[in-house]
Amino acid sequence: MKLLSSIGSPALSRVGFCRAVFFASISVALLVVPTLAYAQNSHKQTARHPHPRIDDTAPTYAEPETILTDGAAGIQPTSGPAISPSAPGSFTTVGPAWAAIGPTPIPNGQTIPADVNGISLTQSPVSGRVTSVAIDPGNASIVYVGAAQGGVYKSTNGGATWTRLMDGAMTLAVGSLELDPTDATGNTLLVGSGESNFSGDSYAGFGVYKVTALKSGSPVLSGPFGSSQFIHRGIPGLAIDPNNHNNVYVGSATGQQGIGPQAPTGAPPRGLFRSTDAASTFTKLAVANLPATADFRVTSIVYEPGNSDRVFVGIADANVPNAFGGIYFTTNASAPSPTFTKLRATSKKDFAPIKFAINKIGNTVTVVAVTGETAPNNQGQGQAYKAVYDSSKSTINPTFSPLPAANGFADGQGSYNIGVAIDPTNANNVYVVGTLNGTFLFSRDGGQTFTPSNDRLHVDSHMVGVAPSNPSVIYTGNDGGVWQSTDAGVTWLRDRNNSTFSATQFQSIAVHPTDPNFSIGGTQDNGTNFFRPNRTWHRVDFGDGGYALIDQNATNTENVTMYHTYFNITGVLIGFGRVLKTSCATEGQWSFKGNSSDPADVDPSVAHCDGTTNSFNGISLNDAVNFYAPMALGPGNPNKVYFGTDKLYRSTNKGDTMTVVSQVFAPGVPVSDIGISKTNDAVRIVGLNNGKVFATITGGATAANMTDVTFVGTPTTGMPAKYIARTVIDPNNANTAYVVFNGNAIAGRHVWKTTNLNNTGTGTVAWTAIDGTGIPDVSVNAFVVDRADSTHLYAGTDRGVFLSTDGGTTWNQYGTGLPDVAVFDLAISSDSHLRAATHGRGFYEIVKAP
Repeated sequence: MKLLSSIGSPALSRVGFCRAVFFASISVALLVVPTLAYAQNSHKQTARHPHPRIDDTAPTYAEPETILTDGAAGIQPTSGPAISPSAPGSFTTVGPAWAAIGPTPIPNGQTIPADVNGISLTQSPVSGRVTSVAIDPGNASIVYVGAAQGGVYKSTNGGATWTRLMDGAMTLAVGSLELDPTDATGNTLLVGSGESNFSGDSYAGFGVYKVTALKSGSPVLSGPFGSSQFIHRGIPGLAIDPNNHNNVYVGSATGQQGIGPQAPTGAPPRGLFRSTDAASTFTKLAVANLPATADFRVTSIVYEPGNSDRVFVGIADANVPNAFGGIYFTTNASAPSPTFTKLRATSKKDFAPIKFAINKIGNTVTVVAVTGETAPNNQGQGQAYKAVYDSSKSTINPTFSPLPAANGFADGQGSYNIGVAIDPTNANNVYVVGTLNGTFLFSRDGGQTFTPSNDRLHVDSHMVGVAPSNPSVIYTGNDGGVWQSTDAGVTWLRDRNNSTFSATQFQSIAVHPTDPNFSIGGTQDNGTNFFRPNRTWHRVDFGDGGYALIDQNATNTENVTMYHTYFNITGVLIGFGRVLKTSCATEGQWSFKGNSSDPADVDPSVAHCDGTTNSFNGISLNDAVNFYAPMALGPGNPNKVYFGTDKLYRSTNKGDTMTVVSQVFAPGVPVSDIGISKTNDAVRIVGLNNGKVFATITGGATAANMTDVTFVGTPTTGMPAKYIARTVIDPNNANTAYVVFNGNAIAGRHVWKTTNLNNTGTGTVAWTAIDGTGIPDVSVNAFVVDRADSTHLYAGTDRGVFLSTDGGTTWNQYGTGLPDVAVFDLAISSDSHLRAATHGRGFYEIVKAP
C-alpha cells in the first residue's frame, strides 16, 4: 500500500500513524484518529505507506507503489533497441508440473474497521490487487475482473466462484476490461494488458487481448494485438464504439518490470490510439495540441452511450511548464482524423490520472470525472467533477464543475487510488473509490454529498462497477481483491475472495529447515503470511510484507526465530520485525528492531508474547534505504543477521544490536541485495540499485571497506547499470558467486557468475554472463543454487522459472502449469521441492530437478 501524508491529527506520530491509518476510514467522524495505545507493537504500518509515484522518467529504482517527482516529464522521445517478446511456448520446457498452493484466499485479511492498535476487527478474506471490472449487461451475476498480475477471472454467480480466462497469455498484468456493447450476448471481451496505476509493481503488458465465445463453455483467448505500440506499456484506457465494434479507442500509459522496478528500455510512445478493425491494428492519434508523435499518458476513455462520435479522454501528466494533463472531448470520434478540445486542465503541480463514468437517460448525459489532483485547503489528493449536457443539441460543450464533497477521496495517493462509477438508470447514484474515507463513497444526490461505506473492505481501491441490469449490484476492487454489494454499496459480502480466486502478490519466501510445509512470505499490502505445517494459510502480521527469513537452526515448529521487513523510509522508519516463537507470530506481537522518528516505536517497556521488546538496535535513521530493505542470514547458531541500507549491518544476537560492517557504498544509493556464504561468515557480497557489486572474503565484526568487484567491460559487454535483484554465494563453495539483474535490453547479461571470489581484495574477480542460452530478455528477480548439487541453478524471472543443470551453461524453462507471472523469490524446502513466490498468483511448488 501507499502513504498518507496526513490524516488531520498533527499530534499523531508518523510511525504510529502508519499502523492505524489503514483503518482510519471507518467513518467521516474518524478523520481525526484517536491517540494510539502502544500496547501492541505500534510501529507497524498496517496498510498506509508512502506512495511516491514511479514512472519511466523516475530514477532506476523507486519504492513499490510510491510516487516520485516526474521532473521534466512531458512530451518525451523514446530510445533504445526494439523489443521482441518471447511468445508462450517459445521456451524449451523441462521437468514436472507446478502445483499452486495458495493462499486462496488469505483467510484473515487486514480489512476495515480496526481497533485502536490498528488490528482488523473484521479480518475478511483477501487475495490481491484488482484493477478493472466488466459486468454483463443482461445479468448482474456475470462479471469479469482483472488483477494487477493475476489475469482475468469470470464469475457467473456474482463472485461466489471464479474461472480463469487469461492463463495462456504472455502476461497476467491487466489494466482494463471492456465488453463489446454491440454484442447482445455479451460474448466478447477486450483486455488491455499492463497495469497503469503508477506504482513500482504496476507491471507492463504486451498489447490488447480478446476473449471470445465467453459463454460457450470454451472461451477463446487471442492476442496480443498492437504489440509494437503497446509492448512494455500499460493500457488503462479502453472503449468500444457502442454502434460499431470495429472502432476501438485505446489509451496507453506507464508500466514497470522487475522486483526492483525498472522502466523498460525501448518502449514505444504512449498516447491515444484507435482501431477500425476490431482491435487488430491501431493508429496513434493527435489530441488537441498534442501531435501523434508525442508521448503522453492516457488513463481513461469513455463513449457517450449510443453515440459513435462523442468521446471523453483523460490525460495524466506531470509538473512541467506546459503541462497538458486534463479532460479532452471530441464530437467526431469516427472521423478519419478526429479533433479534440480540452475541456478542463488538471493542476500543473500534480500528477493527476483521470477516470470517467457516464450516464445517459433520454437526451440528458451526465459525466463524472475523478482525478488525482490535490484538493483545496490541504484536504488531500483526489477531486471529482461533473458535467451535464443535452445530447440533442447541435453544439455540445460540456462544462465540468467540481464536486467538493468528494475532495481528498484518494488522500495522499491520487496517482494510485482512484475510480468512479455511475448508476446507468439514475444519475443521482454516484460511486467514488480511493483511500481511507474514500475507500468506497456513495452519493444519492448526484455528488452533492457522499457517504462512506467501508466495512469489511480492504483499502486502496482501484475499480468500481454498477450492474446495468440491476443497479443494486455493485462490484469494487482494491489491493485485497474483489467485493460485491447487493444493496447499492451500503453493505459488502465477504466471500468474493475465495478458493477459486488467486491474486496475492508475494515479495519473498522463507522455508523451515526441517518441516517442508512451514513457510512465510511477505506480500504487497496483505501482510506477512504463514503457510502452516498443516498446509493452511494465516496472516501473521499486517502492512506490506517485504523480505522474510527463518533461522535455519530451528529443530521444531514452535521455537522458530522469524524476521520480516515492512516499509523503510529515510528519516521515518528503518528496521524489521522479529518473533521467537511460532505461537507468538500474530499481528502486534512482532518486536520491532531498528530505528524510528517516533521514540514509542523503540520503547523497550512493553513486552511481547515471546518475552522480547521493541528496541533501537543501532541502525541509523539517516541512511539511504530501499522501501523493501534487504535482509539475509549468515551461518552460526543463531544465524547471523544482515540488513542493508547504503551500508551493510550485521548482528550476532538476532538483530538486538546491529553493527556496521562496511563503508557507505555510494552516497544515496541503497543496497538492493545481500549474499552471505553458508560456510564462512567472512565471505559476503552485496549488490546496489545502480548495478555495482561489492564483496569481501575477510569480513569481520566491525566496519571495513568491501571491494568493488563490478565487471565494467564495455556498455554492451559489462554488467549493466541496473538494479541487482539477487547476490548469491554457492552454499558448497565460497569462491563461487552469482549476481542477477532486473531490466530489459540486456539480453545475455542478466545472470553473472564468478568462480574466483577468493581473489577479492588481492586480484581480479572474473565474471562471466551465463544467461545467453535460454533465459529471455526480461528481469531476473530470484536465484537459488541447489545445496544438494551446485550445478543446479534456478532463476525466477518476470516470465516464470528457468533451470540450468550444468552450472549455467544452458537454461530451460522449468516445469509446466506455471502461468506467465513474475517470480519474486525462490527457496528449496526440506523435502526437495522448489517453492516460488509469485507476484500475482501466490505460492507455487514443484519437485526440484533430480
